[in-house]
Amino acid sequence: MNYVDTYRRLAEAFQDGRATGCMDTGLVLHQRRFHSEPMEEPAPPSSEDALEPESLKGLLDRDDSVEENLDFPYRILAPPGCERSARGVLLLHGLNERRWEKYLPWAKALVEGLGVPVILFPVAFHMDRSPALWADPRPMRQLSRERMRRIPELEASSFANAALSTRLHSRPDRFLWSGLRTLRDLSRFSDNVRRGDEPLLSPGARLDFFAYSIGAFLAEILLMADDDVRFAESRLVTFCGGCLLSETAPLAREILDSAAARSLHRLFAELESEKQRRPELGRLLSENAEGRAFESMVIADRHRSEREAALRRIGSRVSAISLRGDRVMPALAVAETLAGSGARVEILDPPYAYDHANPFPIQSPAETEVEHGFETVFEHAVSWLGA
Repeated sequence: MNYVDTYRRLAEAFQDGRATGCMDTGLVLHQRRFHSEPMEEPAPPSSEDALEPESLKGLLDRDDSVEENLDFPYRILAPPGCERSARGVLLLHGLNERRWEKYLPWAKALVEGLGVPVILFPVAFHMDRSPALWADPRPMRQLSRERMRRIPELEASSFANAALSTRLHSRPDRFLWSGLRTLRDLSRFSDNVRRGDEPLLSPGARLDFFAYSIGAFLAEILLMADDDVRFAESRLVTFCGGCLLSETAPLAREILDSAAARSLHRLFAELESEKQRRPELGRLLSENAEGRAFESMVIADRHRSEREAALRRIGSRVSAISLRGDRVMPALAVAETLAGSGARVEILDPPYAYDHANPFPIQSPAETEVEHGFETVFEHAVSWLGA
């Protein structure tokens, strides 16, 4: 079965609402629940730039009260008959993702290539961790139209990015809080595995990573800040990600509109003054390993020596795969970020039309080339993670 057929069959089964059981490809889908522990978050700054219609007032400006973000499902795709594997792979997704279907063939390739369970773990406020409203086309089209009406120069607005764009435009610090919450959740998941609480993994099983886009950034930080040695043996494959945040360009109809992207990059550039203005943010970024590693990966001159030392510590376990035509997470920026770390860096340029959000386009007329591009990436990933 080729990549396109695999995608369609897995997506069809997933869209039928199947939470557990055998997929028609022979793999088994499991579902678990995870509870994210309380986290101190600062009071939101006053803002007059939310730009949502009256009908949506207050529905997007929620954080701690979003129950979906605190108690949520995650999925595991496993080989048939899998019992207590000594290894697992965490698959981390990209920014503004709301559906897992895109990643099912990726997980299948890793499961079949490595013979281990693959855990699809959602980033805070993404996938199943966000209210259904945020992905509902009708109100989100209304929101996008309202943003375009109020911001005449707005670019790349769409129903797909309207919710996240509105939230980050008014409060770009949400990017920091959700990232740090995700890192803490992943550390707690590792602790659960260490205790033997995950039935498909042996107590203390090694957790590796296949991490895409912003997921690659988070996985790097998790390994860089591993003071408790949870991930001392973990290997990481980054795909289309892993550069400094200041080098990213998240302007895309699938990711962020231009107003939100500018607001986010302004935060990156002014992070030091923002920390001074809001001491609670400064404490979070300065007083724990995850926060310092996160801050070191924002712009080149912030905690440079710490960042370079941390990347050298993990570099021998990191393999980065980038696409030359990726404008969101530029391949050369990924290579520059990892230069001198000892990480393996590979830049591919498949001979078909692709972009960051669609590295393996389903509707491409170059189906054979897409199939080859997919196989190249995941053969590399299986080889690296299987070492």
